[in-house]
Amino acid sequence: MPTPCDEFDVRTLRLHLLGWLDYFQAALADPAGDVRPDPEARVDGDRSDDSAAVIEKLTTTLRAALDDAVATRTVNVPRLGGAYPGGVVIDLLLVEVVGHGWDLARATGLSWRPDPAASAHALAVLQAIVKPEYRGPGLPFGLEVVVADEAPALDRLVAFTGRDPGWTPRGDLPGGSL
Repeated sequence: MPTPCDEFDVRTLRLHLLGWLDYFQAALADPAGDVRPDPEARVDGDRSDDSAAVIEKLTTTLRAALDDAVATRTVNVPRLGGAYPGGVVIDLLLVEVVGHGWDLARATGLSWRPDPAASAHALAVLQAIVKPEYRGPGLPFGLEVVVADEAPALDRLVAFTGRDPGWTPRGDLPGGSL
C-alpha cells in the first residue's frame, strides 16, 4: 500500500519509524553514549515489527529522561550529525512522530489529530533547520507544497516537508480532513 513518502510502502514506513523510535530511545536512555541501534535495520529486515513494545519502551525512557532534565543536557546522536542539546533531540523526535504519524494515517485511512500546538512547534523546528540543499529527489525533504497561511498547523507542517496535505492512497477520498 503506498504512502505519501514515495520511497516507502506502509510496512516499510512503519519499520522506518520504529527504527528511529529505537534510535531516539537509546539516545535518551544514555545521552553521553555513542552506541545506537541502526535506525534503518528494521527496514532492512534485521529487526521485528514490535510496535507496542517499542512505543512503550520509548515512552518510559522519555518520561525518565524528562524527569532527569535531559532537555538541559547534551545528547549524542551521531546519525544526526553529533551532539545536540536534549531539547533539540526531543524536538526532532516530535518532528519524526508527528510527520510520519500523518504519513501512516493518510496511507491507511486512519485519523491523526496531534495537538495543533505540537504540529506548530514541529513546523517551527523544521523551518529553523531545513536548508534548500536538503530538498529534492533522493533527499530527506521534497519541495515545499504551497498551502494557505491560515491552513491548520499540521497541513502546513506536511506541506513544508514536501507532502501534499490532500494526499490519499487512491486519490478518491476527500483531502484535507485530518
